[in-house]
Amino acid sequence: HAAGPKGMVGGRALDLLAENEQITLSELRQLHSAKTGALFCASVRAGGILAGATSSELVALTDYAREFGLAFQITDDILDVIGDDKKIGKPVGSDEKNHKSTYVSLLSLDEAKHLAEQSIANAVSALAPFGAKAEFLSVLVKKLLARQN
Repeated sequence: HAAGPKGMVGGRALDLLAENEQITLSELRQLHSAKTGALFCASVRAGGILAGATSSELVALTDYAREFGLAFQITDDILDVIGDDKKIGKPVGSDEKNHKSTYVSLLSLDEAKHLAEQSIANAVSALAPFGAKAEFLSVLVKKLLARQN
């Protein structure tokens, strides 16, 4: 499901269709939810399933993964504007050059940063049912704000 037409493949198809097009914030979220978000959800849910998570715990992990995926994508868009091309592995500004809609181009750099911070806070909140057992996941999502690649 996460890799197929409703997941990464479908998200990538939406991504290709959106090139050289101005899309809405809602459409951008849908694209990234399918593309990046589906892979984060599959990975986190698989860990939960293997650990014997209850259905309510899987819901919490899914919420965490969705917010993590969104924050990851937003920070990726931010890095395309202010990152170091040697660290990110592509020329800074390549999204703008390729006429791709991003969180930065649809909002602003500051608003994109705020949205990333909000997604990270939502991801951490989703982990509340796990208490200290989810400390690693909490720390991991918080590191997105400082990522350089």
